Amino acid sequence: MKESYDDLISKFKSISSKQWIKGINNLTNSAGLTFEALLNKSADSMFFPDFFGIEIKCTQRFSRFPITLFSQSFDGPSLYEMNRIVNTYGKSDVIYRDRKLLNANINCKSKTLVNSKYYFKLNINEKEKKLYLSVYDKDNSLIEDEVYISFDTLKTKLELKLSNLAIVWASKKTIDNNPYFRYYKMIIYKLKSFDKFIELLKKGIILVNIVGRVTRSGPEAGRQRNKNLVFQISKDYIEKLFDVVIIKDNDLNSDFQII
Repeated sequence: MKESYDDLISKFKSISSKQWIKGINNLTNSAGLTFEALLNKSADSMFFPDFFGIEIKCTQRFSRFPITLFSQSFDGPSLYEMNRIVNTYGKSDVIYRDRKLLNANINCKSKTLVNSKYYFKLNINEKEKKLYLSVYDKDNSLIEDEVYISFDTLKTKLELKLSNLAIVWASKKTIDNNPYFRYYKMIIYKLKSFDKFIELLKKGIILVNIVGRVTRSGPEAGRQRNKNLVFQISKDYIEKLFDVVIIKDNDLNSDFQII
């Protein structure tokens, strides 16, 4: 793994030395897509880490958006549970009326109002080793609580995708309506443990976004595109889940390593 760290550090130094780099597009994730392109890596949403066992995430200097860890579909009790959840509790798309939208931040600490009609809450069952989704009506009467993801599924995804994580920070400026990025800091982290992940999930520090959406443009316009459950964490809490291994901060002239 040290060779992978060294290789990524070398590439980061080369990219950051270029200073301001024109973004490849104007999308909200342009900083990340541009950095991946500079690594000669095509954009994807693969199950495996981005760079020789290291998952790479980009963020901008003043962004308050959380870091997305991974997304995961439900395991059961039957196939295509997310489609059923979206069709049952989602609201109709304003353009494609036969398609449904569902987007809500849910957690294990409290119930979340969804589409002004339902409450969603996540519940951890330690005995069964499963993460359940519970749905309630507006009177707080339970509607269902059988949809789940197993701990084994979460553990496999977490440890394969995020045993090693690199977060890259970028400053942004706009010239002639084009974004430019300066990549000035990178921190490489190592995952603490799956048990720590479950602990943070219980405390509501691991955030979960349930996402059912519809493609609005292009050849797949009108297609249902569900992202299932998206697990996230605030940058403020990243060191609760990961240990710092390497810090490279050009602005502070910082060079810190624990290998």
